[in-house]
Amino acid sequence: MSSPSVLRPVGMALETVRRVLFQPFQFVKWLAIGFTAWLAMLDDGLGFGFNFHPGQFNKEQASQCAHVARDWFLAHLFLVIPLVIVAVTAGLAVWLVVTWLGCRGKFMFLDNVVGNRAEIIQPWRKFRAPGNSCFLFSICFDLAAAAVLLLGVGLALLVSWPDLARTHFGWHAAGAIGFGVVFMFCFIMTAAVIRVFFEDFVIPVMAMRTCRVMEGWKTFFDLFKHHAGIFILYLLFKAVILMAVGFITVFLCCLLCCTVLIPYVGVVILLPVYVFLRSYSVHFLGQFGKTLKMFENNGASYIVLS
Repeated sequence: MSSPSVLRPVGMALETVRRVLFQPFQFVKWLAIGFTAWLAMLDDGLGFGFNFHPGQFNKEQASQCAHVARDWFLAHLFLVIPLVIVAVTAGLAVWLVVTWLGCRGKFMFLDNVVGNRAEIIQPWRKFRAPGNSCFLFSICFDLAAAAVLLLGVGLALLVSWPDLARTHFGWHAAGAIGFGVVFMFCFIMTAAVIRVFFEDFVIPVMAMRTCRVMEGWKTFFDLFKHHAGIFILYLLFKAVILMAVGFITVFLCCLLCCTVLIPYVGVVILLPVYVFLRSYSVHFLGQFGKTLKMFENNGASYIVLS
């Protein structure tokens, strides 16, 4: 068996895109696979943005607004506290449902790409146990990441507190900023690497063996110990691929008047990109032995939507 490569799976993934989506092109199949891809990315694409321009307010106005807001909250605690509780509960419920659907969708999308089909109900039932195990891991990972993030922010505030108490920018504040930059870089990189390894390799192992998440991680760690160099190279090459995908997305966003930002519609438009990314990691994993190979040379092409 030839040594694993990060370049060889590129051609294989492109061939998978052609075979799954264009040989032949079937609009219903495209929509169905796009639906499972959209489900798979539900827990990856939630975000909110806002613009704030501090130059619009001076210090006195900001202080006055803060006093007015504080007085209003204190005078309406009987209304504010229930609203906060309801909002937090609703937010947690939405987060749990979205994460659960996203975890099950990852297996559904993987199964459709590997099997060259557009099934929805069958993989939903088939991967119930691995999907639930993936859901529990995702919840624990998100909570642990939030705890680490809060700890880092707390340490930065603790370091800067002597300057904050005096409303003075000094060495403590500068040290807190330096610590915060290093901490955030390490935090983001570590979380990103864990997420990439989990989605690209652990989930395919779980799908192949219908096992739980810890067994999938054990299989990956055993593989990583013997091939750490090529997996690090994979991370670097994957970063380059994602940069290219970002440029393609921006280009299509400008070309199609931002329709790629519409939920589900954007996934359907960019489906060849997502099929490529999903199949690339699976082809890469398949280089490490027959027991890790998911694709077969002559997979069937059919559509079952129920």
